[in-house]
Amino acid sequence: MIITYGPDSIWQNDSLIILLPVFLTVVFYALYRVMVSLKWLKTWFIRNFESENANIMFVLLKRTIGFILLGVAPLALFLMLNHDFSLAGAGVGCNPETRGFTVISIILLSLIIIPVVFRGARKPEIMAVYPEIRAARWTSRMMFAETGSWAFYLLGYETLFRGVLLFPLAESLGPVTAIVINVILYSAAHLPKGRSETLAAIPFGAVLCILTLHSGTIWIAFFAHLVNALTMTFTAVKFNPEIVYVRTDDKVPD
Repeated sequence: MIITYGPDSIWQNDSLIILLPVFLTVVFYALYRVMVSLKWLKTWFIRNFESENANIMFVLLKRTIGFILLGVAPLALFLMLNHDFSLAGAGVGCNPETRGFTVISIILLSLIIIPVVFRGARKPEIMAVYPEIRAARWTSRMMFAETGSWAFYLLGYETLFRGVLLFPLAESLGPVTAIVINVILYSAAHLPKGRSETLAAIPFGAVLCILTLHSGTIWIAFFAHLVNALTMTFTAVKFNPEIVYVRTDDKVPD
């Protein structure tokens, strides 16, 4: 549901209405990148835990920080600053009118994403980045932690980029301009992951924005992004010769 700004809003100035979503997105994403890039934080884990456990715990912490700084904090701040902005306005709620469209879109996108990502995730440059948890031995418990932490992080991520940023801009500037601004910031957020992911984020981000505005919720973008991340991760786990998957009670094969 696209948000509207009534007479009781403290943001009567059009420039503030436009700048606030962009400001929150840039500031909180930059703050997130700074937090997870702190050398002393990662060093603390390495000094206090065995190297593999340190990596696992750091990745889980990083995704938790992402959920807070990309989702909870900017959304809460926007809710405080603009009383007309709501969870439904950020697309976090359920829109019964577009439920069928949302489900069908998630299924169709998944059918496209899975084979494309499955093929690309076997490349050495992708396996050098994924999985982010650099464990040599993967268990069912780790798979569950990987899935849950990705979902946690991406809920915050999509709340920021598709909720706090996209919907207010679409209301004030129109959908085309809002999508252009969103895609620019969204692709820029992928710069740390390399040129290929940054370029791929442009068409992917545009499609997600269009579907998000049509559905009035962030859920298509969230599940598409989750399917993409998990397919990338588990494909890299499967084809990486340095990683082995075993059941919790199994021994690592020789």
